[in-house]
Amino acid sequence: MKVNLVCPMFILDSKKNENIRKNDIKLLKILTDKNNEIPKLEYTGGDLKETIRDYLSNIIGTKLFHLQQAFTLEYDNEINIIYTAVTNIENIKKKDENYNLVDFSIENNDTIIFDNTSYKYKTKEKIENNNIEYFHEIKVEDKTIKNMLLEILICYKQIRNSIDNTDIMFKFLPKTFTLEDVRLVYELIKDTTVDKSNFRKKIIKYCEKTSEQTIEKTGFRPSEKYSFKPLEGDIWLW
Repeated sequence: MKVNLVCPMFILDSKKNENIRKNDIKLLKILTDKNNEIPKLEYTGGDLKETIRDYLSNIIGTKLFHLQQAFTLEYDNEINIIYTAVTNIENIKKKDENYNLVDFSIENNDTIIFDNTSYKYKTKEKIENNNIEYFHEIKVEDKTIKNMLLEILICYKQIRNSIDNTDIMFKFLPKTFTLEDVRLVYELIKDTTVDKSNFRKKIIKYCEKTSEQTIEKTGFRPSEKYSFKPLEGDIWLW
């Protein structure tokens, strides 16, 4: 049976906000090839993680991305071992011209936006051996697209579910960032809004102030910049 390594790569991008009082708008992108499919290669041996890492680094020109194994899906004649990759647009220096960055988001827990096309889905629960398993049903006829969207969705759900107790959120950020950047990324991934003051109090212990500041917008005070500061043995909850 054929075994493939498949990897949705989630990339944080941004665009200028027309309101100069506001921070830049945060966006999520997905890396796709010329057929609008996520990176995939047949596994022929060697270390799984290093194989997919090398493959991705050749596409985007850097190894500055977070990579973790997510799950395995078995289809009719093949097995896909799925990895999740996360990075920031600033880390991508020399992208292969055969690959693109397309828009991606999840809205209202029932809609996938992929390359400006909307796909409806439903998440169902199944109790088996006293465990709750979740299944996603995506409304699309094309089997290739359906399987790819399922793989992306499961990886994204994994990120969303772990954002409160791991450092995955900081993997989306550049080396230095503002506290407002952290909040905006959190709200983007969780599709929610949080109280600014409370969020700042809870996140500040993971952020170390640097000597950098944001470029001053006319008439406004520049913001302090921070870097991520992991706390050994700490549990992430906010």
